[in-house]
Amino acid sequence: MKSYFLMLISVLLLLSCNMDGSRDKADELFQEGQFEAALDQYDKFIKYNPKDEFAIFNRGRSREETGDFDGAYDDYTKLISMRINTKLALVARARCSFNLDNYKGVVMDMNTLLKQDPSNIEALYLRGTSLMKLGKNNQATNDLDKLVSIEPENVQALISRGAAYARGGQGPFAIENFDRALAIDPGLEVAYFNKGVVFVFHEYWSEAIRNFTKAIDLEPEYAEAYTRRGLTKLNSRRHSIKQACDDFEKGEEYGDEAASAGLEEYCK
Repeated sequence: MKSYFLMLISVLLLLSCNMDGSRDKADELFQEGQFEAALDQYDKFIKYNPKDEFAIFNRGRSREETGDFDGAYDDYTKLISMRINTKLALVARARCSFNLDNYKGVVMDMNTLLKQDPSNIEALYLRGTSLMKLGKNNQATNDLDKLVSIEPENVQALISRGAAYARGGQGPFAIENFDRALAIDPGLEVAYFNKGVVFVFHEYWSEAIRNFTKAIDLEPEYAEAYTRRGLTKLNSRRHSIKQACDDFEKGEEYGDEAASAGLEEYCK
């Protein structure tokens, strides 16, 4: 009987060590960026440790990194319901909502967080950008103004604020923000692309083409920039239809469906 009891204790200790080891291995894989493998290890560990907040959070992060935003959303929701790491979980769930195009969900979660922490950088960015996506450009710029006042060199905030101004029809303010972002990081092809879009809206064709070209110089496979430049060339007297079609061909080569539509409509 005694030997059976000792054997049982040994088995239980072995099981305990194995379960701890799977968490250690999961954390190691997570730190190495092997998110698929880490996810498998976290699944095994959480099966026997369903309330381990660190494993749940890191499984959520692993799911984000592998594009499973629905699964990650569920992990962060579980942490919020457990009232554990609520701020981090709210921000993380809002990130998932943003990637799932659930912008109202982002705003709801960030409203909750910003009541507790009004200067939270990520919350201001997520809510501001989501409000812009929802067409609430004035509210969006309010959040992004506050963010930029805290971090004047936050290029993502400057680009998003520029986009909000552009959507609100305030082209000069949009260009000013894109230029500020480029002064900090001259390699931001998206800032040049966005400038091109604003210039198209105001029918400054040459400036639009110049900025789309700069975006392409920085990112030679920027499919949408080729397509936009092609469409702009159709409106410019300085460029031929063939030049526009050459851009559509490039855009199609790099996977932009709008470029294929341009080829079909203008280049047959």
